[in-house]
Amino acid sequence: MEKNFVLPMVKRVMKSKNVNGADIARALNLHPTSVNGMLHRPTMQVQKLADLSNLLQYNFFRELATKFPYAEPDCADTELVNENASLQSRVKELELEVNILRQTIRDLAGK
Repeated sequence: MEKNFVLPMVKRVMKSKNVNGADIARALNLHPTSVNGMLHRPTMQVQKLADLSNLLQYNFFRELATKFPYAEPDCADTELVNENASLQSRVKELELEVNILRQTIRDLAGK
């Protein structure tokens, strides 16, 4: 795999969306010289790439992931799945409680 594959990808998306360095500088509150330097350096910070993904509405990370021949990570962390289910259950309980309290207030206000 080529060493510098991020910048051509970013420049391709910028061109397809008709966005130039000055547009990026304004949107990210950066000096145009900083953006120009960022677009010519051989590396880019992950946060900057995330900012560009957000700005250009394009998932650079997903495209980068397709370039690697490695196995997908196991994202189904059972502890997180269990915690998520527990939190969703608690949210439903709280929503029910809020509805009961609202109805009680309506009933009391009507008397």
